[in-house]
Amino acid sequence: MPGHTYIPPAFRQDDPGQLATIVAAQPFGLLVLGESETLDAVHLPFLRFGNRAEPSTWRFESHLARANPVAEALADGRECRGLIAFTGPDAYLSPHWYVDGRESSVPTWNYQVVHARGSVRLVGDDDPEWLDRHLHDLIDTHQPRTGQPPFDYSHLPDRQIAAMKAAIVGIELRAERVDGIEKLSQNKTVADREGVIDGLRRRGDLECDAMAELMIQREKRHQRG
Repeated sequence: MPGHTYIPPAFRQDDPGQLATIVAAQPFGLLVLGESETLDAVHLPFLRFGNRAEPSTWRFESHLARANPVAEALADGRECRGLIAFTGPDAYLSPHWYVDGRESSVPTWNYQVVHARGSVRLVGDDDPEWLDRHLHDLIDTHQPRTGQPPFDYSHLPDRQIAAMKAAIVGIELRAERVDGIEKLSQNKTVADREGVIDGLRRRGDLECDAMAELMIQREKRHQRG
């Protein structure tokens, strides 16, 4: 069951560096197991490993509660096919924002997403150091973004740390295919895209501002060739 993501050619993002940047900016992904009658799913913070320039080498690590149905589906060494969706900004577009296509267009949605497909398994049960390393990597990656001092849980009582670790287990997806979609009005004229950017900014909310910034950055990359 390889699975597919429908991507119109104009919106396909296949640059490995850009895909890695999206994942780093939006690490809280939705993991769905594809070989379960119950279609188990879980939202988790993921870390990406592997050669940044070669998505076929990528693997994604996280952890979850042992009581989670996803963990139960993978117990006893079982592996399942799975997909992680890393979702970036999205925004509704009003056709009134267009300049050239105002009279011939309908509302639509711009968005950014990366889909990583592969084999999913639990990890760390046979390596006592794996979970500790993973948790420190996760904290060290995201704690600096808060603007606060570094954090280390080693000051907590051993019994408390042991209980927390016993309640969770590591999980890994080894990527076999990574698809990127950036629908940023590429199929519109420059004037229309500028109108969309202006309209998004006038909305005055963070999500629309983020989408406007994505469109601006794409224009800059396109101009550089």
